[in-house]
Amino acid sequence: MNRKLLTLPALAATALLALSACTTTGANAGEGGAAASTPTPGGTLTYFANTEPPVWDGQRIPSLNANSINSSIFDTVVAQADDGTYKPGLATKWEISDDGLTYTFTLRDGVTFHDGTPFNAEVLKQNLDRPLAEPDLATVSTGIASTRVVDEHTLEVVLSRQNAAFIHALSTPHWPIYSGKVLSEHTSAELAASPELSIGTGAFKVSEYQKGSKLVLERNEEYDWAPETWEHDGPAYLDEVVIQFVPETQARIGALTSGQADAIDQIPPLNIPEVEGAGLTVLEKDNTGTPYYVALNPNLAPFDDKNVRLAFRESVDIDGLLKGVYAGVYDKAWSTTLPGTPPEGSFDETLEGSWGYDPEHAAKLLDAAGYTEVDSGGYRVKNGERLTLRWSVDSLYQQTDQRQQLGEAIASSLKDAGFEVIRTPYDTAAYTAQLAKGEHHLADSSRGFADVGTSVYPFTTGGIPSSNGGSGINYGLLSDPAIDDAYAVISSSLDPAERIAAAQQVQHRIIDEGYVVPIYVPKKIVGTTDSVKGWKFDAVGYTDSFFDVWLTK
Repeated sequence: MNRKLLTLPALAATALLALSACTTTGANAGEGGAAASTPTPGGTLTYFANTEPPVWDGQRIPSLNANSINSSIFDTVVAQADDGTYKPGLATKWEISDDGLTYTFTLRDGVTFHDGTPFNAEVLKQNLDRPLAEPDLATVSTGIASTRVVDEHTLEVVLSRQNAAFIHALSTPHWPIYSGKVLSEHTSAELAASPELSIGTGAFKVSEYQKGSKLVLERNEEYDWAPETWEHDGPAYLDEVVIQFVPETQARIGALTSGQADAIDQIPPLNIPEVEGAGLTVLEKDNTGTPYYVALNPNLAPFDDKNVRLAFRESVDIDGLLKGVYAGVYDKAWSTTLPGTPPEGSFDETLEGSWGYDPEHAAKLLDAAGYTEVDSGGYRVKNGERLTLRWSVDSLYQQTDQRQQLGEAIASSLKDAGFEVIRTPYDTAAYTAQLAKGEHHLADSSRGFADVGTSVYPFTTGGIPSSNGGSGINYGLLSDPAIDDAYAVISSSLDPAERIAAAQQVQHRIIDEGYVVPIYVPKKIVGTTDSVKGWKFDAVGYTDSFFDVWLTK
């Protein structure tokens, strides 16, 4: 079988890692990598993606779908090596003040954007100043207070607070560095709406876009500033990459097996044997960050009662559901921080096996909560009110990992315990605003990040969505001082041991209080033909860049 499970080397416990618990970039796709033979320049890679990004601006919504594309269009300020250290990107070096608040970046000379304009300190200032003027951007949490151009190739950045993940943030596609001309002439809404305005300094540039259909990237022939974390210098190998948005699983698989596609995204676990049986390659990479989880809203009855929250969790047969829906390909998640999330050791291994399916105990907890009666429909009742839960669903992401089927299976199985679960889909544009109303009991999510701080933030008061949508990702509307206090340490401390201890405290608090039900460890599953070489993922688990990818003739 042509199946490869990608793993990451251990992250080095360097001082720089202590500063910014980071992503490992450039992890090579094993035998499918460039080391298999001598790379051959040229050719077009046809890639079928499962979802078109709802927003193209990486600063606005942390979307892995957009990151998988933007990482080939935009360079990052710094780059991360496989050992967890940082290397020059658009910045050749950086200095950090003793108090951890001032960063001075020396920038690379001779870099140009796709529109021919130069990259310099003034343009970087424009990009880093964006969250100062746009408070609804996801990057507001970075904590930038001010920026100052020292000279053409030197920029000083002052933070409002110590941020242990600041360098990490600048190494990810969440900080796309746009052309200054684009930022001056177009609104933030326009940047979000179309990749045709995604003008960066990266190895590929946008040549064609058909909304709802495809995006074509062509090689940037002027590209000559790849960071040392990549496998080669100069322009990319591929002439172009054609990305087609095809949500139908069988259509993607059919395109791969028939040779219409060179690579496809998000193969459902149950379809892996079909792809392997056709003699094709399956590449897998576990995500870091948060698992796929179901958040419970503790502000709304009946989940304001801890007994009901714990009963809900103990009524879900996660192992059985994962086996039935995913044939056991996905591992059960035990915590809200995934294994492998930097810094190493952040995931609390003591939580493994500490909770699980226990319907008898769940029944006792519901009795203790006052749900002692059962109505004609088989549902628990208290004071004449049925135990009914409203589950708000983001319709876009239900295509991912067959989550629609999983969610329906969870809701159906809970009936045996006396819970009535009603799932209601919402358009992505209205989803966060809907959650902000606080009328839901359940909401599901997963967040791929390679930093422990970003695995904790979705459970902090600061992450609660605002009524106008905003960038809040605390879908359970959880506000717990113990978690907020721990997050303050995680987000500011420069000591990795302190961050790890605080992160483990949060994980225990969430599990002990029953705020969240972790379900499974997400993973990227990509199918390719044998002609595709050099495929890469980073620690989060999405395609890192098409820069080193090449095709055999």
